[in-house]
Amino acid sequence: MSTIFRLHNDVLTDYRDFVGSFILIADGRIRAFVRELLEEEQKLWPEPLVQLSPAYRLDATVEELAQEGVLHPETARIFRRPGGGTYRLYRHQVEAIRKAASGQSFVLTSGTGSGKTFCYFIPIVDTVVRRPGLPGPVALVVYPMNALVNSQLQALRDLQQLYQGRTGRPFPVRFARYTGETRDEEREEIRRNPPHILLTNYVMAELLLVRPEDRELIRPRPELDAPFFLVFDELHTYRGRQGADVAMLVRRLKARLERQHVVHIGTSATLVAHREATAEERRRVVAEFATRFFGTPVGPDQVVEETVEPATEGGPPTPEELRQALSSPIPDNLDGLRRHPLPRWLEYALGIEPEGEGRFRRRVPRPLSVVARELSELAGDSESRCREAIEDRLTRAAELNRQLPEPFFAFKLHQFISQGRSVYATLEPPDVREFSAEGQVVAERPFFPLRFCRVCGQEYYHVLRG
Repeated sequence: MSTIFRLHNDVLTDYRDFVGSFILIADGRIRAFVRELLEEEQKLWPEPLVQLSPAYRLDATVEELAQEGVLHPETARIFRRPGGGTYRLYRHQVEAIRKAASGQSFVLTSGTGSGKTFCYFIPIVDTVVRRPGLPGPVALVVYPMNALVNSQLQALRDLQQLYQGRTGRPFPVRFARYTGETRDEEREEIRRNPPHILLTNYVMAELLLVRPEDRELIRPRPELDAPFFLVFDELHTYRGRQGADVAMLVRRLKARLERQHVVHIGTSATLVAHREATAEERRRVVAEFATRFFGTPVGPDQVVEETVEPATEGGPPTPEELRQALSSPIPDNLDGLRRHPLPRWLEYALGIEPEGEGRFRRRVPRPLSVVARELSELAGDSESRCREAIEDRLTRAAELNRQLPEPFFAFKLHQFISQGRSVYATLEPPDVREFSAEGQVVAERPFFPLRFCRVCGQEYYHVLRG
């Protein structure tokens, strides 16, 4: 049976053979050095990292928020599952929606697949449905890449199609993509009838301010009492010089709008301080960054973090439970998996870790060999058998996910592949010279780059004339 682990091994094997086909080295010592770099030290393709996607704590449904008055009933009719049922939201989604509904700006830091887009699309749509006839745009949603724009455009189209199919009524919210991929006739339609939601990137957002034909899209509307949503997805990408440029763009956009009320929203999966930072320190650092970026005060209480919790039941198992689990069959049902010692241990080894005060945080990705070694020490079994057991349990859980409405034990396999490097050598006789993958000076002995003849593999020092 094909698994992601076998596929990964096959892909790396093919890539290793591909790279090896370009390497022709005549000198035996250099050839052995390069082979060690590639095969033993794995300089170009280090061991992959594995990470379990944590379980996010559930909270209210969209329908319940509408019953509370946080959202309009029509908003609850728009945001429904394909089968017609309401969405059960995560805690961080509810917290973000409540802040936006009360007019607060916020920054959301949560992992991939945690539903960050709902955190701003739901309050934006709610603003529109509460004010029939509200002119657009109401929201400018800025992404760093066109691929993200296209993905969200399709998500809105799917939402529109489902709503119209259920109700037989036109979708109450207009939306459009405005990027370099937008056709001329689409741009003309956007200018004639500005959409409520404009999806774009930061380059096109800049052009909206300077193109005469687009100036009406972002024009002063001080008479409107509705909030304007300024959303920047993947906020962590805006750093350094580019971050400063985009921060100035934010200020120019707000100056052009002249709106009394702008809701600033930033989202990111990786906007953190440092690994050992407390929750308070993380919020403070993120708030300081958001304040500089948006040019408006953003306090730590406006930073929304994900709330993760164990998906398994029973907590970390004992070593004796693990020893027995390695020799017992794995359950083929969800309840059995939740209680089985090995999935319980894997969740704490690859998914979450305690943070204090009953809170959990997601673990950083880890090499599978390290996790297998830890399991081997606890269970008293060989590392190879423990690794096989880990791969088998993760694969079984992935197969079970196909039958579940919500994923359980979904995992990511991170493989990094670096670009090729030069080989460096000291200026000494071939039988005693030393080699390195880095240009450096050791004990006053400099290392110089080598090049190789593509026909015979003869090495020579690469010298540039000054």
